[in-house]
Amino acid sequence: MRYESWFKAGAAAPPRRRGRKDASHCISAILWVMLFFWCALAARAEVIDRIVAVVEGEIITLSDIRKEGQFRAILGEKPIDDQALIKELIETKLTEHQILDSPSVDVSNEEVEVRIQQLKLQPGVDSDALRNAVRRRIRIEEFFDARFRQLIRPTDDEIRKYYEEVFVPEARKRGLQSIPLLTEPEMYNAIRENVIQEKLNRDVEAWLEAIRRRSNIEIFQ
Repeated sequence: MRYESWFKAGAAAPPRRRGRKDASHCISAILWVMLFFWCALAARAEVIDRIVAVVEGEIITLSDIRKEGQFRAILGEKPIDDQALIKELIETKLTEHQILDSPSVDVSNEEVEVRIQQLKLQPGVDSDALRNAVRRRIRIEEFFDARFRQLIRPTDDEIRKYYEEVFVPEARKRGLQSIPLLTEPEMYNAIRENVIQEKLNRDVEAWLEAIRRRSNIEIFQ
């Protein structure tokens, strides 16, 4: 007899009908439990990876900060705290926006691979993300070299002053017994490069400060 005949006759529903109803209740309960855990995991994920800054509409997340810290360690760069990492990533975003207007700045895959091969990579490193980080650094270096470094021409007086007031006192502080003379070509070139690097850093910082003032930046603590 079909089920509709049972209902027409006013008879009770077959036992197996009640079983399906019970199963439906069990499925609903399971779905509610799954939904509860999904919401809990989503809430936890929101805490683990949250937005820390927005730069001209581009988001920087907490996981971006963590990855950048890992990459700095892999690349042998000086470790810095999270606040400094946020500042650095903001400046990187701003610089990348400026690089878009400089199509002459280009980085080949070979340049990236040369730097990657110099590293001692540990298992589990996201190689694609690391390559992107290396490529980004090379692009920024080339951009700053073209925009600032090539215009820096330190004078002999600036080089001598740096040697006498910075290098020699630091060498004595470190207990260096024999301090090379500035007249030695290698020492002169090394001091000259230090002077250029310091002036480059000042020029870049002033440039970035001007970019920051006219950019849309939000930082979430």
